[in-house]
Amino acid sequence: MPIARSTVVGATTGVLLLAGAVGFGVGLPKVVDDTAAVPSLPTKLDDRFVALQAITQEQTGADDERYAAFVKEAEDSEATARKALAAQYDDAVVRAYVDVPDPSSSAQSVPAQIAVTVIPGSSGLVNPSGPFLIDEPQSGTHYSLEEIDGSHCAVAWNDPYDQTTGMPTGEEPTGADYRVQCRKEVDGLSYDLYTNGLTPDEVATYVDKVLALTGKA
Repeated sequence: MPIARSTVVGATTGVLLLAGAVGFGVGLPKVVDDTAAVPSLPTKLDDRFVALQAITQEQTGADDERYAAFVKEAEDSEATARKALAAQYDDAVVRAYVDVPDPSSSAQSVPAQIAVTVIPGSSGLVNPSGPFLIDEPQSGTHYSLEEIDGSHCAVAWNDPYDQTTGMPTGEEPTGADYRVQCRKEVDGLSYDLYTNGLTPDEVATYVDKVLALTGKA
């Protein structure tokens, strides 16, 4: 979902999303022996998702000062996340990606985001909201654990609602309604994607895309 350029710099949630990736990563078992070397992550996943540090000033529409602060915050957040993960797993890579803006778009929606974490070892459980599933039609809150195309996923979503009335619209959820984490283990490495703004099927597709980009497909 493309976003207006003015929204990109304000999307510090993209940086904060890395903190979520660390939070989920600490639930994995620590690896001691036979660790596999983690790969480097690309600066872009496709024409849509670009690493925060790789977003150009033109794409953000920000002035020099705000753009420099944006890039520094992204770099500092990534370094902090990597250090926290490496303290438990000896080696780790983490990177946050954000949906790049469409220059012709004037929409002000929150950008879709992906935090990719790779650590050596078993993938373990994926249940960041706990093992108990939630299905509350009256409140419109839902949480489930699913397997999608070989990825183990935790899916949380809210039913769409009218922002004016606050009442459910009865429409099918879209990517903006979801928060999804999917994980897959390949060749002794755990690939974890923690996302906002993507459907579960889209997230599972991006897991496989990351695997392909790092030579693990």
